[in-house]
Amino acid sequence: MGTAITIALLVAVGVIVALGIALAVRAKREYDTANEIVPGVPSAAPDSWAGSHSPEAKLHRRLRDAVAALRANPNVAEHGLTDSTAALEGEALAIDERLIAAAALPECARGDAVAAFDPLVTGLEDAVTDLATSVQVADSRELVERAVSDAELRLQALAAARAEVERIDRREHGTLDDPPPASAP
Repeated sequence: MGTAITIALLVAVGVIVALGIALAVRAKREYDTANEIVPGVPSAAPDSWAGSHSPEAKLHRRLRDAVAALRANPNVAEHGLTDSTAALEGEALAIDERLIAAAALPECARGDAVAAFDPLVTGLEDAVTDLATSVQVADSRELVERAVSDAELRLQALAAARAEVERIDRREHGTLDDPPPASAP
């Protein structure tokens, strides 16, 4: 009888330990997922950014939230805007990648480098807002197409701004020579 109680206690302890491990693994997985800009695409951002109050962490979470808002609108796919959604997600990932690199700079250069991303993140949020609200209130295909065009223009402006930030970054680190002037036709 004493052996049966001992075995029952060992089984109970084993179940409790297994449950604890399963909960810890699940919590870690959810924590990692919460740090992804695009669901299913792992982020190189530090885990601490999921709850940190640093400027770079806040910008990272704003990117994540913008993509989540875009994906939450079921009408986007219904109106055939998956290409625009993919472009916005790609831009968010590109901005996040550069933000992570800027956050890794020495502290003396980090503040200005990270601050340069605020307009890029705001522009992406505005493009997502334009696309999402146009799909929600559009009464005609023409309104949707106009909103998509506006969102694509914002996306192009974001890409140009990101390229400018990258060019400045490369110049500051001595890895970029100014391109030769374009030859006249």
